[in-house]
Parts: sequence; C-alpha cells; structure tokens
Amino acid sequence: MTPNTSAALPWKQRGGAAPRQRKPRLRNPLLIGVAVLAVLLAACTVPTPDGTEPLPQLKRAHFGLQAQDQAALVGNGQAQPVVEFTVEDTPPSIFVNWVVPDAQAAAFAAAIDLPPGFSLAKVRILDSDPTPQYWLSLNVYRVSGITTGKRAEWSTYVDDGSGTPRFMIIRARAAEGSLDPIGPLALPEPFSHALGPDDVITTSMKRTDLVGGIPVLTGENLFNSTVALPAPAERDYVVPTREWVAANDYIYWINGVNDRVFQNATAHSAPLISVDLDDVTLQDDSEFAPYLAPEPAHVLVYLDKIQFAISPWWNVTETDGLVDAATLGELEPLKASLYSGLLNSEALSILNGTAEPVVHTTVEGSPQSVFWHWRIPAGNLAAFEAAADLPTGLTLAPTRLAESDPAPEHWLTLEVRRVSGTENGVRADWSTYVDDGAGVRTLVLESRASFAALDPVNRFTDPYPVSHTSTGATLDTAVGVGPDAFTSSFVAPAPGSGPTELATREWVAANELRYWANGVADRVFHDSTVFEPMDLVDPAGVAMANGSQWAPYVAANADRVWVSGQRTGLVTNPWWHIPG
Repeated sequence: MTPNTSAALPWKQRGGAAPRQRKPRLRNPLLIGVAVLAVLLAACTVPTPDGTEPLPQLKRAHFGLQAQDQAALVGNGQAQPVVEFTVEDTPPSIFVNWVVPDAQAAAFAAAIDLPPGFSLAKVRILDSDPTPQYWLSLNVYRVSGITTGKRAEWSTYVDDGSGTPRFMIIRARAAEGSLDPIGPLALPEPFSHALGPDDVITTSMKRTDLVGGIPVLTGENLFNSTVALPAPAERDYVVPTREWVAANDYIYWINGVNDRVFQNATAHSAPLISVDLDDVTLQDDSEFAPYLAPEPAHVLVYLDKIQFAISPWWNVTETDGLVDAATLGELEPLKASLYSGLLNSEALSILNGTAEPVVHTTVEGSPQSVFWHWRIPAGNLAAFEAAADLPTGLTLAPTRLAESDPAPEHWLTLEVRRVSGTENGVRADWSTYVDDGAGVRTLVLESRASFAALDPVNRFTDPYPVSHTSTGATLDTAVGVGPDAFTSSFVAPAPGSGPTELATREWVAANELRYWANGVADRVFHDSTVFEPMDLVDPAGVAMANGSQWAPYVAANADRVWVSGQRTGLVTNPWWHIPG
C-alpha cells in the first residue's frame, strides 16, 4: 500500500478552514422557517385514543400525540430530541485506523487543540488488538436520517473526565452539506466514495478553500484510497471491543458539544471485516498525517447497514461544564427551535402513519434492576411452549446468557426495573427467547407496570401491584398479590464486590427486538451500559416465592440472578411490526 505522504504544515495552509471553529456560524433563516412551519403544521387536533381502535390507528394516535408533547418539551429545553440515523451499506462504510505513536501524542493533542476538560485516551478497537493505543480514525460513509449523503469524519479518542474513552470528531466533511454544532450549517464539500463493479471501494477527496465563506474545491489531494474487498470465502471477520462500542455512547465535537448515541446489533455485532493492507492503497495528505504511523493498523469495512438513534447536542441541554458559555448561548435556543420543529414535523408523519414513533426512556440504576433466570428443562419444553402460545412464525430458541456459558439453553426470565421518561414507575416483564427466522429474539410473555400503561396485547391497563424497593442493601420485589404473586428478597452485593458475569452480545441482541404475545414487536436501541458486568447473586441466598403461571415449568428457585446498578438509556420504536 502507499504510505502517508504529507509534510507538516500549519493548519490554515492545508486548504479549507481550520478543523475547529469555536463559535457557530450564523443561523440559517431557511432552517428556522422550516422549523416554525413544521410546528404550525403539526399543531392539529387529534382525538385522544381510548384503546378500542384497531392497532394501527391506536399506534398512530397515541404515539403521534406523545411525539407532539415531546416536541413541546424539547422546545422548552425540558427534554432531549432523539432522531434516527442510518449508515447505509451502499457503498460500504470504511474505517481507516492509524496509531498515533506515544512519541507523537503530545504534539498531536496540541495540534488538534483539544478543548479544556479533555485528554487523549488509549483504546483497543478490535478484540485482536494486543494493547490500547492512541488513534486517529477516518470513517467514510453514506448516511440517511436526520442528515443525508456522503460524510467523512476524522476522529480520535478522548477522556472526558469519566474515565471511559469517547469518540471526538476533530474534522467532518459532508458532500451534500449537513447540520452540526460547529457550523451549525456545514456547507457542501463534495467528494466521491463508491463501490465499483470490481468490488473495489474508491474514495477521493480534494482540498477546499474558503472563498467568501463558501468552500470551493481545489485540485490538491486531501485523501484518496482504494479498498479491494476480498472474495466472501476469504474475508477476515473481526469483532470490535466492548470499549470501542462504548466510545460511541457520547460522540464529541471539537468544541466539547456531544451527541448521545443509542445502538443495536447492527453496530456492536456487525458483519465487519478487516482488509489486508496489501489490498489497500491510500494517499493521506491531511493535516493529521505527520502525527501518525506510516501505515494504518487496520482498514475496516462494514458490510451491512448500521442503525442508530441519536440525541443531538446532548450536553447543550444537560450541561456538564465541557462546553463554554458562549457556545451554549448560541446553540441552546437554536437546538430548542430547530429540533422541536423537526420533531413536530415527525409527529405529524406519525399521526399520518408515514413514520415510526421514537420513544426515549431510561432504566434507572436505583434501585438496581434484577434479572431472575430459570432454565427450562427439556422435559418441560413442549408444555411450556403450549402455555406460551407462541405467535405464528416463532419457535422457542436456546441462547447463551453469559460469556462463560459453554452452550445455549432455553431460559425463562423475569426482569424488574424502574423506568423514567415517557413512562415512570416499576416494570416487570416475564419473557423467553424465540427464533423468528432471522435470529434469536425476546418474547414478552407477560408485562406488568406500577403505572397506567399501554401495550399492543392488553391495550390500556391500570396500575398493577408491582413493587421494587431497596432498604439498605436489601432488595425486595413483589409482582402481584396473593398466591399468584412472585416475591423475592435478598441482600444485593456492592457493585463489583463479588462475582460478576458478562452478558453475551447475542443475549443483548435478543432484547433489541421484543415480540409481544400477538406477534407485534418493539425495536430497541440502547447505550453500552448493557455490556457492563452483571453482579451475580447466589440463588440460594434469595428468599423467593413464584406463584406465577410459569412456575410449573421451571425450578422453584431461579438458576441465575443478575443485579445491575447501571442507568441505561433506551430508545424504542414501539409496535415496529404494525404498519402505520
């Protein structure tokens, strides 16, 4: 392959603007006008649903009105916007990852001018990486959702004070233009990124000069590459580390503003290949090249779409001290007006049945969430399957819960957690695991909530007697009352003080598509806290009584009890399988 060829030059001699602009550009009047128009269009009167409507109509009305309420809260700075973002698979997304040698790290950090409160962080990108390193990553992809078109982002990894490495975008380029917290209107900087008939991904970017505030292409190379995809039988599939997955939770921009990201298996368990460097050519004339190893450590290609839900400019609303007051003063009113307008427009589409609702909730860490898992003995599977009355197209499926499990088994799970957001209270879900022909999923057998709730099976339900409390270190749980109740009491270990287990990626992925008893499914995105170790409780130390309808098919005591004190963000597309 061709190594980096550029020499060190001052930022503003490199062509185009400096990679960071502390102050946003002027607001675009057209964008604000569109936002205001969307507010007016969405302010329509829709009858409040009573639960007797057909499910598609109930979905449109309930979640459309809920989306309007959320848009109003976003406009008042009382809620965060959440939008969908898809990295398309045509052409495939590429990641070119160069090591920043330790000897160059200080100069690199000074050159990119990290904002106060940040320092470079080492991370392992792939499970096969022997040690953590400082990195520069160039991601080139085509996107749809809140923004569209081809994008290129140069990122490094930083410590924001949390001790967890995070992505930081130090330069971004949008071929068709976009919106970001640096601009906020980033004008088009065209480039090419295409997959040819010979299965070669070709990327070519020229420098731009600012002329009258508008980027104008020059003839000078910025970056170009060819990546020849190997034949399917010769592809080297690789696994991203959990810490690299977690780095995506908060993606910072060079002014300290971050986007909060929620993901699913299309990201954390994607078909990802590493291309042999003999099948790669590149010429990197970026301003970052002098600080990098001569060749990238790996060139990665995502073969499928990657789906995210993103809450843009998160810490503009939930301030964390990492964004200066002037930037906050500029971006806060723009975020409120722009995204409330966009969400009102989206609410109108939900009401019309032309968009999927997007619901943001939080699983609180106090009291800790608890998972009780029971093995379903082989001799009970047929009877259990009959009792579960599986929807058409689903079959019971074994799965591995923990990385230490030697083989998949059939499981019954009860999860009890406290939630906040559009729902507030305690939820208890009995579930098992099924195959829908595309993979292992979760089937919710029975769902209870301590608050008035809505689900596609029972429609609107009154509060149910569910309690989940902590007194000191003791966790007490009750689902229901009388002989049919489930109760549990035990002393929870201090986080990390005892044995722990890592949930498998396949179990996490199973929870990303949750079927209901009538075959309707919710699609779920989450942050990376789901990959944190679960505290393991000895079932022998749990005082448990299971009067549920599922008790006849499993042992009296759970086989495994997990406790999680993580505060987990979730984004759900409810009733995903019902067309609007």
